[in-house]
Amino acid sequence: MIAKEIWNFKYADPILGIELGDINNDEQVEIIAYTRTGMLLFLSLNGKIMHQEVISKDIPIWHLKIFDIDNDGKSELILGGMDGLLRTFKCSLTYDLESLWNHNFNASISGILIEDINNDNISEIIAFSLDKTIRVLNSLNGNLIWGQVFQDGIGDVTIFINDKKIILAGGNDGTIRTFNGVNGKLLWFKKFSNKIRSVCYLNSFKGGVVLCGGDDKKLHFINKKTQTEFKTKEFKDYIWKCISYPFPTFNNAIISSYSFDYFNNSLPLQKISFSSNLICLSEFFEVKWELKGFNIECLHIIEIYDNILICAGTTKGELIIIEEKTGRILFNKTNNSCLNAIRFIIEKRLLFCCHDDGTVIAYKLEDVLI
Repeated sequence: MIAKEIWNFKYADPILGIELGDINNDEQVEIIAYTRTGMLLFLSLNGKIMHQEVISKDIPIWHLKIFDIDNDGKSELILGGMDGLLRTFKCSLTYDLESLWNHNFNASISGILIEDINNDNISEIIAFSLDKTIRVLNSLNGNLIWGQVFQDGIGDVTIFINDKKIILAGGNDGTIRTFNGVNGKLLWFKKFSNKIRSVCYLNSFKGGVVLCGGDDKKLHFINKKTQTEFKTKEFKDYIWKCISYPFPTFNNAIISSYSFDYFNNSLPLQKISFSSNLICLSEFFEVKWELKGFNIECLHIIEIYDNILICAGTTKGELIIIEEKTGRILFNKTNNSCLNAIRFIIEKRLLFCCHDDGTVIAYKLEDVLI
């Protein structure tokens, strides 16, 4: 065992995600949890609830970022949820929230990124939505800098930084598209037969490669320079997540597939045998290792002590910690409720998980990790 549970917090509603940061600038890191009922929970690192605030009553919050968007040396909260309203807040020492600005999308917000995408020395907010748009917003006032429209909702977005910054996005219309970060100009696009759920870049032995996949159950390999597809890998289930690492070299990738077998299934969740899997892909497109039977909801990659750990949370509520080099499972614990997010504080070796049953669990990683 390499992880020891040190506390367990329980809330009445499902907790969809958590983020870590010194949000009230008291030089202490807080845990900010967000719920399916639109509530924010402010927890200390020892699991004590310090404040709670209704953001969008009975409407889920899907995404939260903690970042100093106005360069005043203090962090702000950026939130997006099902109501399509992107909200930003300052937080006082006593955790009272002051609204800065809102930006309205016409449907649920699917993701939020923060990056100085147009090289003006100010970080912009990049948000994308089921309203078919990706938008780059001025972080100081929420004004639109540029936007692009897909034929359907947008599933995933990532940023490639080389000599210039390029946004890569995958859509529910089956397309992947790249945009100039400065002005949003469409650089190229490619269309597939079904919804694209995940995209990433891989620095391979053949140069830059775009990896993408989704509901056609195929992982597509596309030459970044020529935009030609040169390889595919088939899965039994939907491609759910593609993440390249280590940062910033990106010469390996973790790919997970996802099964909806638990829908309309008479068996208890823990009795279902999932066909989905998790693979580790090298820069030579070789499968370094594969784990079968895990339906992955979230992935978190930890670089610690010159080692890389892959932390995965599953539909069944399992927390799995994997040795990246070999795929060996170092730790596996089940909470019997879907695990939605994992976060880690490297200095304190503390790992936090949140679950659908409203639980937040803290673990301490042991000194000897492998």
